[in-house]
Amino acid sequence: MAAHLHDSVLQTLALIQRSSDQPRRMVALARRQERELRAWLFDGSGSTPGDALLSGALAAVAEEIEAIHDATVEVVLVGDSAMDDPLRALVGATREAAVNAAKHAGVDRIDIYVEVEDRDVLAFVRDRGRGFSPAEVPGDRHGIRRSIVDRLDRHGGRTNIHSAPGEGTEVELALPRRRAETASHNDDARAPDDPDDPRAPHATDDPEATA
Repeated sequence: MAAHLHDSVLQTLALIQRSSDQPRRMVALARRQERELRAWLFDGSGSTPGDALLSGALAAVAEEIEAIHDATVEVVLVGDSAMDDPLRALVGATREAAVNAAKHAGVDRIDIYVEVEDRDVLAFVRDRGRGFSPAEVPGDRHGIRRSIVDRLDRHGGRTNIHSAPGEGTEVELALPRRRAETASHNDDARAPDDPDDPRAPHATDDPEATA
């Protein structure tokens, strides 16, 4: 909940404060945030029909950041997947990394690359901006910790941040995939005469078998 409020409500309030001389922009930001918050409260995820797939969710992230932060977001996706809670966490972390780049990197382009592999979903958010030293981020700054690192940790994922002053930033995210469907497929494909398969015939199952 803290991560969601940080990424949505608090950031929108900050944008509204900086748009005090643009009444129409303030209204548009407030109405957009109201819709998103209502969706999150009523369905528990904030998902919409457009982001039932990973591709749709990433496209929505790019559209939002371009509309609010006046930065171009280039998304490259290899593969696709139906959304679930772990993937929503990955998309949320990706969004936060891209928002940080739009706000702090001083660039007008952000690149997002996501690849759906058999075992992991990998995401990279890159910019060629001013960069920073991750080790020097103050402890009271919770954006990276709560909205990126902790968000993936809760689903067994991992985060690596590569940056240095003047050298841009790359945020690397990795999330393990659930392969229950593969395990089920393998079970169905087992040979009927496999002795470990409960469907396999046994001598003692034959009513005419002798001891």
